[in-house]
Amino acid sequence: MIISGKKISELFQFEVELIFDSHHTGKYNMDFDFRRTIEHEEGKVLPMLRFYGWKPWAVSLGANQKESDFNPEKLQEYGFDLVRRPTGGRAVLHGNEITYSFVCPLNNGLKPQDIYREIHIFLVKGLQMLGAEGLGFEKAQTNFSEFYKREAVSISCFASSARYEIEWQGKKIVGSAQRVFGNTLLQHGSILLGPGYELIAEVANLKDETAREILRKHIKNHSISVEEIVDRQIPFEQALETFKKLLC
Repeated sequence: MIISGKKISELFQFEVELIFDSHHTGKYNMDFDFRRTIEHEEGKVLPMLRFYGWKPWAVSLGANQKESDFNPEKLQEYGFDLVRRPTGGRAVLHGNEITYSFVCPLNNGLKPQDIYREIHIFLVKGLQMLGAEGLGFEKAQTNFSEFYKREAVSISCFASSARYEIEWQGKKIVGSAQRVFGNTLLQHGSILLGPGYELIAEVANLKDETAREILRKHIKNHSISVEEIVDRQIPFEQALETFKKLLC
């Protein structure tokens, strides 16, 4: 479903096309977002805000992350695809969640951090409509140069937080990443609707079970889903309709 996004268009002072999509393979999703980014940079299409799901579940690697961070046999055992995002950051398991992508120009003084902040403000409103109260924004920035040296925990996006990311009682609920192509920004984000995100630890390529347990605990201590906050299941379709009501 493609419609005009009046509210977000007014915020950024340019017209935005809203796309509320269904579930697709990881390759389809990443190809779609990358193609849209390049077409926007070429002046062929409007800016875009898209919400979608993944089928089958898939691990997406950050643009510069090593494929060897994950075990092919374990991925096959769990039925997870492996795909690379055009954006940065670390790996995300896309399963019981909803993903968004935002493609827009960087003009009139608009900076990537402005987009990051304003999109997250919108998402908080949607999460509140789903019943998640007490949300806030991460004020501090993880020292990523040091964090990435921690082999057992640095694989997952949901093991650390960046400034302006959405959190609940110190736990991350949305993981986002950006990349700039010329004068066009692509931002991806994963909104955790329910449990399952922690299974990324089971398919990670770690040296032993001690390292795997460290990663499991670190993810659970630093992230949380909407379902775990509101104590009820949040179906993908409900989340999609909620963001549609918010933005249309």
